[in-house]
Amino acid sequence: METKRFVAELKENESLSSSFLVKAKTLGNTRSGNPFLRVRLADRSGETEGRVWERALELDGEFEVNDVVNVRARVERYQGELQLNISNLERQDPNTVNPTLYLPTGPKDPEDQWLKLTNLVTQVKNSHLKRLLQSFLTDPEFVKQMKQSPAAKAMHHAYLGGLLEHTVSVTRLLSRICDHYPRLDRDLLVTGAILHDIGKVEEFSCQLQLDYTDAGRLLGHVVLGVQRVQAEINKIKGFPLDLSLALQHLMVSHHGEYEFGSPKRPKTLEAFALHYADDLDAKMNHVSGLLDAEQSSDSHWTAYQRVYGRYFFKGSAEENKGREIRTLGKEEEAEPQNYSFLDLLIPEGKREER
Repeated sequence: METKRFVAELKENESLSSSFLVKAKTLGNTRSGNPFLRVRLADRSGETEGRVWERALELDGEFEVNDVVNVRARVERYQGELQLNISNLERQDPNTVNPTLYLPTGPKDPEDQWLKLTNLVTQVKNSHLKRLLQSFLTDPEFVKQMKQSPAAKAMHHAYLGGLLEHTVSVTRLLSRICDHYPRLDRDLLVTGAILHDIGKVEEFSCQLQLDYTDAGRLLGHVVLGVQRVQAEINKIKGFPLDLSLALQHLMVSHHGEYEFGSPKRPKTLEAFALHYADDLDAKMNHVSGLLDAEQSSDSHWTAYQRVYGRYFFKGSAEENKGREIRTLGKEEEAEPQNYSFLDLLIPEGKREER
């Protein structure tokens, strides 16, 4: 097998021999009735279509979706898009597969992120919380999982190493917030930030696809994380009950609201701080990704983002000075509602119309 060729590197009219992850496959028939195989292939750089015109029935039985296959093909252009005209493919031995070649990876080095996380632990002075954190950081399997796990299947930090990147970012942010709001319990908040999403190492599988485990679907990362933390607390003699409750409250309330999957809403200053820092980091990562994905577009705006109910502006006012303003499209944003933060505390049905 030749050196791995990534989807993003493909060039028209080149012949290649490389491996790809099968995302989908479909048997069809040409207009003359001959069978052909349509295959969706991917690696960490992107996805492309492939077609098998010869021996389609035979090769279809050689592999399944989520297999890695070794492909021999020629790169052609069809309806403006590059695709592979496949002459042969064969399933690769799963024991020889390196998942990092086929799954999206984060922009930051996991080893560097882990060093940052261990340095953050040194901020914690409370002996019980420090022992709790060390019980995780000295577990080789946990370290491996943290360096590899995504923070989500979609939306924010949905790539290998995403969980560690998100955890470090939230913890560093909260450390600075503690400087600004000295009333916050730094030890409790830093510990809660480091542990708030640890259930995700069991919630997600990242072998050759980012997907939920059975435990992830049945329990979710909040329950899995609390169970894991309680198990370690039980091993620490004399761990204060009130400290255990305060820490676990941070974990069960960090999603903020019931409709966002939070078993409890924040009821302490530290819980409020964690929820908003967690939400901010997730949204900054996701919106940044939306902006990056559309850099090649001539428009000053992204496509309409339904999850946020708005477009996002891609350029600065100075960059767009003197440029013709492009039409956003037929779909218009809803008029903003001028609710204050205090309105969030009032049941929606009882809010006054503005």
